[in-house]
Amino acid sequence: MTRNMKTKNNLKIKTKEKENKKVVKDNNNLKHKVNEESESLKKKKTFYLSFNARVFIKLLLVCIILMSLIASVFMSFSITKSKTINYTHKSSIDYKVYLKENNFYTSNYLGKGMAYIASLIDKINIDYNYQFNSNEKSDIDLKYKVMAKLVIASQRNSKIFYENEYEIAKEEIAGIRSNDKYLLNKNVIIDYDYYNNLANRFKSNYAVNTTSYLEVYLVVNEESKETNSYSLNDTTKTILSIPLSENEINIGLKENTVNETKQIISDSEFLLGDIKFIVIDVVLLLLFIIVFIKLVKEISVLLSKTSNYDKYIGRILRGYDRLIVNVKTAPNMDDYNIIKVESFEELVDVRDNVKEPIRYFVITEHQKCEFFIVNHSDLYLYIVKAVDLDNSLVDKEKSN
Repeated sequence: MTRNMKTKNNLKIKTKEKENKKVVKDNNNLKHKVNEESESLKKKKTFYLSFNARVFIKLLLVCIILMSLIASVFMSFSITKSKTINYTHKSSIDYKVYLKENNFYTSNYLGKGMAYIASLIDKINIDYNYQFNSNEKSDIDLKYKVMAKLVIASQRNSKIFYENEYEIAKEEIAGIRSNDKYLLNKNVIIDYDYYNNLANRFKSNYAVNTTSYLEVYLVVNEESKETNSYSLNDTTKTILSIPLSENEINIGLKENTVNETKQIISDSEFLLGDIKFIVIDVVLLLLFIIVFIKLVKEISVLLSKTSNYDKYIGRILRGYDRLIVNVKTAPNMDDYNIIKVESFEELVDVRDNVKEPIRYFVITEHQKCEFFIVNHSDLYLYIVKAVDLDNSLVDKEKSN
């Protein structure tokens, strides 16, 4: 009986020794594994910024980007101030009076400024010359046409009996593009007999004493385009007056030409500048939007009543209350071999092995804390940071 009891005791001792060896082996394995992770973390020499610091940096970055964007926008566009623009337009007329066959004139036409016999006039060839000059580069349209107006008036009081307009040359457009001057030449031919016969028939049919003439005029409309630096809307007429219903035109042809200089005030303009600044504007705007959205998300975390960090710490404190001890001071890290663990569950495993309490120390309220276990010269450490929790949730949402 005694021998059997002795045998049983020996078996119990051996079993207990095996269990102790197993516990020691597990502790050594865990310690070895955590030491390797600790050494790896030390080699990385990671740098940590607090959540508040990151929010401040993003806020500063948003301000810098916004100021850069505003400066770039001003450089992308230019504003021209009001200023005085001088422009000159002038015209001249040259003409030849072509004759019917006769026994006196060797040439078939007479030049400008002579006296003419009405019955010998066949046609009148008129050359209009118009010149536009400006002290600014122009972007305008010159719309021009040639008109004729027959006027029959009373010889006694010059009041008009009859008048009618005829289109001699249809309207054309001459565009001035990025230039400061333009020269227009227009030639027309007037059938003198046609208009002279109209005036003579009116005079004979109604037995009145009349004064008749034909005004042939070049009409030029000067109109600014949208891209022009000043607003111009002006009309000029260059008129040649031809007497009708007379035996002789001994006073010559009357000219009414243009030769004047005008001033206008250019409007302030908002012009597109260098295209490279437009590209910079777009890049800065996109960067501003990205950083601003991240900043708003982080500020919302600060303003929210219960953050992800507080929820997570609350669950740990409620679930493992019997294992956790709150402490007011942090250990001196230089006195221990620091072994960092990646999760609170791993720290619970360490506690089960070494039978030491888990200590809880708050570094920054609602932002950062430490859970640690002290076992002789080893300190098992689990750090919780609000910024890491928020980033992990964002990564999880992206993966989903």
